[in-house]
Amino acid sequence: MDVRVIPFEEKYLAETLAMMRKWSPDHPELGERSLYEWERCSRYLAVAGERVVGQICQIAHEFRHSDGRPSVMLGWGITLVLDMSDDATRKAAGRQLLKACEDAPGLRYAAVGVVPNIEGAYLRRGHQLKRDASNYYARFFNPAKALAYWNKPKALAPALKLANLIIRPRTKARFGTLEPITRFRPEWDVTWDRLLKARYELYGARNAEFLNYKLAQPNRDYHVFLHRDQDGVIDGYIVYRQARHRVKDLDLVKICDFVGTHTANQDMLAEAMRYAVQDAPKTYGIVGLSSVGDAKLFRSTGMYVAQPYPVVVAAGVEGQIRVDFFDSDLDNLW
Repeated sequence: MDVRVIPFEEKYLAETLAMMRKWSPDHPELGERSLYEWERCSRYLAVAGERVVGQICQIAHEFRHSDGRPSVMLGWGITLVLDMSDDATRKAAGRQLLKACEDAPGLRYAAVGVVPNIEGAYLRRGHQLKRDASNYYARFFNPAKALAYWNKPKALAPALKLANLIIRPRTKARFGTLEPITRFRPEWDVTWDRLLKARYELYGARNAEFLNYKLAQPNRDYHVFLHRDQDGVIDGYIVYRQARHRVKDLDLVKICDFVGTHTANQDMLAEAMRYAVQDAPKTYGIVGLSSVGDAKLFRSTGMYVAQPYPVVVAAGVEGQIRVDFFDSDLDNLW
């Protein structure tokens, strides 16, 4: 049966959500109407006859160069879900949905969370696969549970427990004070851009409009703090939350987003660690995502596990890109 791709139409909403729940069973949250309606993105459907056989979304986000070059509008391809009942239909839908995002006017295609078995497909389509830009950082309090989720040998658990005894977590602020907030103010925007520009080559723009939109995501309980230095000057913020997987046995504290000076970052990560250790005693660990240049920062807080987190970007996008969980749709999953 021929497959065609169309922009999302409201009449297909119920069928699309049902398709996503059926073919992405590990992430039932993707089929929730509240999340679907909250998310700001372009949507495309793959339709065979009048049946929805796939969908993809694309999030436009400005990324800025620290050296003053013109910014680039990345179009994150997200939530590609396909009807797997027929192989030919699946392949046709997947190719056409990706093409719709790649051809979106004014956007350069990008993707994160790319699994190894599709890396070759992205390379054949002319994209870059950046393995040396961003890392996944973690400390596991219950190593066996975390290793099982990531399909790693449980035999590694004793080594991680020993490392936990040697590399102690840091849970106290030393360089300033932390102030809980519920909303970001526009007058802070220039501070966030200045701090990001000083630390990263290519970074996602942060401003009050974007951050407050992220904090409004349904079914989330975020902890948000400003950091002030010893003179009372704002020099950073952090957003974290406790995340429980809806299907699998996994409970983690997730550092969703942070921007700051080096000392502010140390204090803010220590606050997230404090929460994980003291206020979330049953959590299996704490995780974060950021630039490879932040490895020493995370390790100094006790998050010594690090592994590359591949990022796909269109050919011609230059610079070492930094992503965290507030980029793309990485914080939408559990």
